[in-house]
Amino acid sequence: MNKYISVSKEGIKALQRTFKVNGKEICERCVKNALAYRTNNELARKIRFAAVKHHGGCTYYNIPEGEFFFDSDSCAFAVYANGAEVRLDKQTGEGFVYSPKGELIERREHVMLTQIPELSRIAQAL
Repeated sequence: MNKYISVSKEGIKALQRTFKVNGKEICERCVKNALAYRTNNELARKIRFAAVKHHGGCTYYNIPEGEFFFDSDSCAFAVYANGAEVRLDKQTGEGFVYSPKGELIERREHVMLTQIPELSRIAQAL
């Protein structure tokens, strides 16, 4: 799973002006490598922190289709190639399958780990 931070062109220019090495602005490639997590030194960590906190940067993850990821609301999501989604709420234990058009197809209460593959198959079959 890869991750990166997305920042506007103006944000990248501002990051270049903010961080200097030997009194000179850093190059655009240095900023882009830091935002793509290709470098992981002290300067790269500072660039990533400033991008998120001060320049509207947003962190994205590249994950395979159908793989579950978690959001800040304690929900797990899986999105499939056909546009269908499986949502699992960790707090209530409910599971939902949504069609590519966003219609609720299946709702289950108290979803057990052994039932998750079945929900995935329903979503993939839509």
